[in-house]
Amino acid sequence: MVPLEFAIAALIILAGSISRFYLPLIWNKLLLCVVLIVIVIAVSRQDTGQYTLILNVLCVLLASYSFSWYGAISSICLVTGLIFVNDELHWNFILGLLLAGGAGTFIYTKNKQKHAASTEWVSQLYKQSRQLSILKDIGFAIQSTMEVEKLLHIILTAITAGYGLGFNRALLFLMDEQGTRLKGEVGIGSMSVKEGISTWNSVVQRRMNLGDFIAVKKEAQFRDERLINLLRGIEIPMDSSAHVFRQVQTNKRPYIVNTIDDQDPVQMRLAEMFGMSSFAVVPMLTQGKMLGAIIVDNNVNHHPLDMEEIDSIIPLASQASVAIENSRLYEKMQQMSITDGLTGLYNQRYYQETLNKLLVEADAGCELSLIIADIDFFKHYNDTNGHLEGNNALIDLAKIMTKSVQGAQVPCRFGGEEFVVLLPYVTSDEALIVAEKIRSAVETHAFNNGKAQPMGKLTVSVGLASYVPGMSMQQLQDNADTALYEAKRTGKNRVVVHRGGGS
Repeated sequence: MVPLEFAIAALIILAGSISRFYLPLIWNKLLLCVVLIVIVIAVSRQDTGQYTLILNVLCVLLASYSFSWYGAISSICLVTGLIFVNDELHWNFILGLLLAGGAGTFIYTKNKQKHAASTEWVSQLYKQSRQLSILKDIGFAIQSTMEVEKLLHIILTAITAGYGLGFNRALLFLMDEQGTRLKGEVGIGSMSVKEGISTWNSVVQRRMNLGDFIAVKKEAQFRDERLINLLRGIEIPMDSSAHVFRQVQTNKRPYIVNTIDDQDPVQMRLAEMFGMSSFAVVPMLTQGKMLGAIIVDNNVNHHPLDMEEIDSIIPLASQASVAIENSRLYEKMQQMSITDGLTGLYNQRYYQETLNKLLVEADAGCELSLIIADIDFFKHYNDTNGHLEGNNALIDLAKIMTKSVQGAQVPCRFGGEEFVVLLPYVTSDEALIVAEKIRSAVETHAFNNGKAQPMGKLTVSVGLASYVPGMSMQQLQDNADTALYEAKRTGKNRVVVHRGGGS
């Protein structure tokens, strides 16, 4: 028959084993101590025979399994102490306790290692899942715009947002077209700890996710105006190997600056301007070429930078590089579609679109005038000097017109040797001054072999018309064209202003 003390001890162990999963760690420890004391006292007072060794070994095993070696030592000391007081100790009894303590400690160590590996695996899985989520959100956000500035803000927001990668601040530099200089473009983050904490508290209180944060940043992209103004004043020459950006460009890998190097002028400048004590530089690469670089630091929480965290920026930097390259290509194609390939002026398509917009403003009361200029005897010039020289004359004329206008005034090539200038927000008299300035500049310009022209020089005739409320676009163009025809008819090399029903 099982002794009563054994039954009570077994029940306490069972109850403790079950309840410990529902109690905090400190209560688990106290409960286990109580169980050990009860068991040891029960065993030491009764002659339980073969059960004595079993119960004591179980106590030591449980203590060592729960608290490793210090649990084993404590329980062995407690058990042997109580047994020594009431009975004689045997070597096989002590050996059994030591084996139980060793076994429990071994199991504890293995479980701890397994738990650590599992925790690390879960942590890595969470990080990868978060990075994939960020890349997904960024992918959707990037698809919403082709504007470079918005793209830059989206990327930097993902790097700095708490629901993103969580760096305190990010600065972005882009390489110039020649590949000789890095220029500061845009930055997101605070210039002080107080400002950074205020921004993050706002994010937490509003429970924003990364998409919300990107939207807010697009609306308030000039919130970091002081930071951006400082950044855009920085140009870093890339023809020197004596600074951190050149090192990153050469190695094509991120680099962490843990301590500012006083021998590196770039590091010293960043530290002085932005209060940086440590930072990381991540290259933005496309087809092996460095398009720019991203700097990150933790100027608010001063969290140390490590390469694992910095490597998480690389996919974003790559995505940003491709998006910026595509955006630039898109902008270039857009510009080509509205630009005359020979002269570099806006073409007829852009002229028509802009004139339509300006007519809406003119109906609201804004001034608007239109100049049409045509080269005199241009066929003669082409026949005499060849079409290549004719093209050069058109290019020179375009430069003259560009220098002759200012502000919102828009010179365009209408076609052939005919050019137009849109003159919004100026009076008729002011428009006449611009027209005469163009005519006079052309007359005095030294065009190649201009003396061979019928008038002894290359000249232009100019027609000018001003908008009258209720007038259509076609009427305004017809009036300017009528004035040009009159300038041609009455001797060329002159400006004629359309006056109501006649010239």
